[in-house]
Amino acid sequence: MSPGIRNRIRRLAGCDRLLLLLTCGWAILGIPGNYLHQRHRMDGTALFLQLLTMILWAAIAGVVAYSVIRRQRRPADYGFSFQRGGLASLAVLAVIHVYLVISGKFVLSATGNYLLSALGAFMEELAFRAIAIDKFILLMDGIKNKAFWAILASSALWSSLHIISKPPAQLPGIFLGALFLGYVYYKSRSILLPAWIHSAGNAGYLGGIWIAALYCLISFADCAIWSWNKQTPPVAGASRNI
Repeated sequence: MSPGIRNRIRRLAGCDRLLLLLTCGWAILGIPGNYLHQRHRMDGTALFLQLLTMILWAAIAGVVAYSVIRRQRRPADYGFSFQRGGLASLAVLAVIHVYLVISGKFVLSATGNYLLSALGAFMEELAFRAIAIDKFILLMDGIKNKAFWAILASSALWSSLHIISKPPAQLPGIFLGALFLGYVYYKSRSILLPAWIHSAGNAGYLGGIWIAALYCLISFADCAIWSWNKQTPPVAGASRNI
């Protein structure tokens, strides 16, 4: 690793470096895991890889929760927000659902284990969109069009999960889909639409609804806690350097 890359990595906060490391580890681990899953091989190796993947989910969620609790970040910094982008995403979802209901296409086509499938899609959007794109932008500070390169890098990282589990003809579509979801996240600063699209594609509309509800719950908590913190006067004699 060149000194320049090392220096850029050192600029990231400790939680950010750990989250990026966990995301890259997931991309590497997911290559054989997805391959075995697509071929319905649930032997000891496949179960072990699935367990490791779920441990990575828990680790990413734990680091995000830790950074929020320690007030280093807000949930909004990870794409959970009722600001303009989040509200626009809610409006788009409402239009999609009204259309599906009116057209009679709103079928809860959930898979057998739709909750796990939807949660996996949700965690992928959190890791490969909200975390990877933002961290790559920080790493590319000073580089022209850094947002474009960050979206491109995160899309390549996410697409690597499917290299051996999908037919070669599908890989360009997977990569283009990742670019689209990354662009939607970057412009809206919300993972609601990417997470809903991904979850609905994996687990049906029931999974998408469940993920949208989870997003709204976390965003509402962020909005309420942030408003309460701004209204709470500082304690007399408290340090300003906390």
